[in-house]
Formats: sequence, structure tokens, C-alpha cells
Amino acid sequence: MRFPSRSPGFALPRPDALVSTKAISAILIASVVYQAVLALIHTHLFRASALAVAAAEFVIYLACVLVLAKRIRLEFVAIVALVLAYLFLLSIFRNALEFKGFRDVVIPLLFFWLGRHVADIGYADRVLKLLVSVVLIVGFFELFFLDQFTRLLNIFSYYVSTGTVTISTNFIRDSALNLNGLRPEGIGRTIFPSLLGSHRISSVFLEPVSLGNFSVIVAAWGLSKPRTEYKQMLFFLLSAITLIALSDSRYGLIVVTSLIVMRITVTGRFHVSAIILPFVSMLVLVLIGLFFEGRIADNIMGRLFWTGNTLLSFDVEKMLGVQGFNMPYGDMGYAYLLSRWGVLLCIALWVGLWMVKMPDERGVRFRAYAALYISLILTVSGTSFFALKTAGLLWFLVGSCTYLMAKKAPLSYGADTPKVSGRELSYAH
Repeated sequence: MRFPSRSPGFALPRPDALVSTKAISAILIASVVYQAVLALIHTHLFRASALAVAAAEFVIYLACVLVLAKRIRLEFVAIVALVLAYLFLLSIFRNALEFKGFRDVVIPLLFFWLGRHVADIGYADRVLKLLVSVVLIVGFFELFFLDQFTRLLNIFSYYVSTGTVTISTNFIRDSALNLNGLRPEGIGRTIFPSLLGSHRISSVFLEPVSLGNFSVIVAAWGLSKPRTEYKQMLFFLLSAITLIALSDSRYGLIVVTSLIVMRITVTGRFHVSAIILPFVSMLVLVLIGLFFEGRIADNIMGRLFWTGNTLLSFDVEKMLGVQGFNMPYGDMGYAYLLSRWGVLLCIALWVGLWMVKMPDERGVRFRAYAALYISLILTVSGTSFFALKTAGLLWFLVGSCTYLMAKKAPLSYGADTPKVSGRELSYAH
């Protein structure tokens, strides 16, 4: 029997590549919705716990390792080994093993290399569109059918069960939403208060802060696109603006506005100047701590003043992460980061990010926008930057921006190239 000859340039799909990419899709979706799934189980089947959350995250990290292990790269192994060795050395000086620092560093390492593993912008677009669609659908369901939503997901009870909040902190009687799911009287909603009331949408993230962070990431991805892809840019940007309005994210409103200004004003090599943004942010915080004539309060200036005051109290041992690693720094992101990793590891990882070669303007822009997002979120939040439900997606997208670099890989990595992966991933359309 004779088979028709293949046309020139045609490549048969590789089963291992298809399985690998489907696994990555499952990992990304799970990293975004796993808290909602656990809350659903908690509400209707059995009580959740902090251990259940940790176990769910561990399964996701393990899945990342299994996917990456199929095409392990020496530089990935070397970087992971060096980072973990440094944290173990830090544990010796502390005379204590601080697992949170290990967990926080695992997310950028695994998900960045997961994105680099696929190295396909088209695939990243499709997965992100799917996630945005799910978040929008669930968000509008929460907006229009709040009673049914809270029957499905008793968010406050879930967070009490997992130890995140206590019953005494629920200032809204009989509310099944998270604490920040409603704007308290005296503060009020910022975006469309007369239309949307005090309710802040959280969608699959269970709390509106993470939805606001997700919105910024989506906007940054859209704004990084070239002008020829203006339709995709508009889709992601308008979706992000809609989600910011639903979640009443003041942080999202400020950062997305800043991103739009960056897109209009910053071009070419000037994007590299974003490398100094964390240092500028910390300098501003210290100056506020020194000269702001105010007090600690639950508003933007009050939080910045508190963080600046705390940074001023850091001595050499705290800067190196030897002391203060077990202190609850709350919404003080830079203090939290320095105390867990130490200034040496923070600088090493930050410089390492900027040493990664981006093949085009898209990647250069997205890295700069991610730098702005990171620099600003650490001024007002301690741990939300490290939340898997948004952090995993961010670092996957950063890794995906290295897509043209995959062409330089050996033949055995052929499925990583945009040409082949574009054919093999047609199921994701």
C-alpha cells in the first residue's frame, strides 16, 4: 500500500509535545482556580484546612516538575540548586527552617521555566483568553446572582477554616464573602459606587485584591503587543478594565493607568530603565517614613508611612534575612521580601531576570510592565504578590516571551519552536 507523500514543511504532531502542552494548560488553570475548587468542596462536602491548601499547591508544583523533567535543562537545574543552597545556608544562620521563603521562590522558578518550556506566544494568548473568559463569566455570575454565588462558595467560612481569618474579624454580619468583599461604611466604593454598590467582585479568586492583580497582569500582556495586533491588545485591555471596575481595585486603576502612559511614552531601550523601579520605590518609602507628618492608618499614605518606618528599622542582620524572618509584616511587601530572602538573593534574582535575552519588543515591554507591577504591589501588599493564583500566571507569561530563543535549542527541543508548536497546539484555539 502506498501512502501519499507529505507536503514540504509539514510536521506530524508529536504525541509527547501534545501531552506536555495539555498538562501545562491544566497546571495554569489549576493554579488560578484551585482556591475556588477548595472553597466549593469546603462548602458542600467536607471542611477545608491549611493542610489541604498546601497539599493542592504541592500537587501543582509537582506537576510543573514532572513536565519540566521531560526536557530538563542544565541552566534550570543550576539556578534551582544555587537558590535552594543559599536558602539552606540562610536557615543555618537563622537556626530555623523557614518554609515560606522556599515556597515563595519556587513559584517564579517553576513557572518562568514552564513558560520557557513552551515558548509560544500564540499558545500563551489562547490560555490567557480562556482564563479571562472564565474569570469574567464567574465574576458576572457573582455580580448578578450573589445569593446563589455565596450558596455555592461560602468564602468567609472557607478562610476561617484554613486559618486565614477569624470569626471575630467579620465586620459584616451574615456575609459569606471575604472581609474585603464589601467596602465598609465611611470608605465606600471608588469605581461606579452608585451602580455597583459596596460589593467588590472576587470571581474565582475569592477575594477582590487578587482579581485586581490579575487584571493588571492581563492589561500588561495586552499593552505589550505590537500595534499590528491591536485587536488582541484591545481585548486584553478592555477585559482588564472591566475586571478592575468589578473588583473596585484602586491599585489596579493606578497601575493600569501607569502602564498605558508607559506604552505611549517609553520606547526601545528605555524599557531597561525599569530595572531601577524597586530601588526607587524603596527610596520613596523611606522618605515617606522620614518626613511624612501623619500616622499609621488604613489608607494609601498610612500604609506607605508604616512600610517606610519599618524599613528604617532594618539593620544589617534584617537586610540579610538572618533576623526578622518570622515577623508578620502584613501589607509591607519589601519588608516581607527582604526578611524572607535577604537582600543578596533579592538582588541576584532581580538582576538575573534582566539578564534574560528577550527576542523582540513584545518581551522587552512585558518585562518592563511586570517590573512596574512588582515594584508597586510590594509597597502596599505583603503576600499577594506571592499568591500562586496570580504569581504563577505572571511568571509563565514572562517565560513565554523568550519564545524565539527556543529556535536555538537542540533538535530534541523542536516542539518548543513557534513553527511546530503552532501546529501542535491547534486544539487550544
